[in-house]
Amino acid sequence: MMPVDRLRNPSSPRLLTALALGIVLGLTACGSEVLFAGSKPLDASIGWASDDVAKFDWQVSDTLQRLDFFIDLRHNQDYPFTNLYLFVDYTFPNGLARRDTISCELADDRGRWFGSGIGNLIEHRIGFRQNTGFPLKGDYTVKIAHGMRVDPLPGMLDVGFRLEPTSIGKE
Repeated sequence: MMPVDRLRNPSSPRLLTALALGIVLGLTACGSEVLFAGSKPLDASIGWASDDVAKFDWQVSDTLQRLDFFIDLRHNQDYPFTNLYLFVDYTFPNGLARRDTISCELADDRGRWFGSGIGNLIEHRIGFRQNTGFPLKGDYTVKIAHGMRVDPLPGMLDVGFRLEPTSIGKE
């Protein structure tokens, strides 16, 4: 039998594995169709360095399909801010590029997280583009980096990017 202290310890390998499995199952069981989903784990002992860019590549074959864009963030209680600024750089099949700067509110003024989670882990799914089409067929790239003044950024565990068919007009 495992000692009670070990069960309460959030760094227990069994507890962390069970939490990660529950989070993955919870995210995949939502029932929405996904065109693309990717994530990049970050080193929790170091934090998220501004030059540690999360890069995601996907291919578009249907230029008529409309999509919603999401960024998935996972952090622990060591994250010291209520917000997060992100730089999102897109590269189109013809080589042209564009940048979005996104301000993500992660907690209220009292420090209560808006995301969901268990124990020390908090997850946020942040929608930042809706009903968006792609002008060209081919390979697209998105790169996500943080734009905070603190570097590296403590407490960030994972950053992800997700594309889903738009929900606008489907009610």
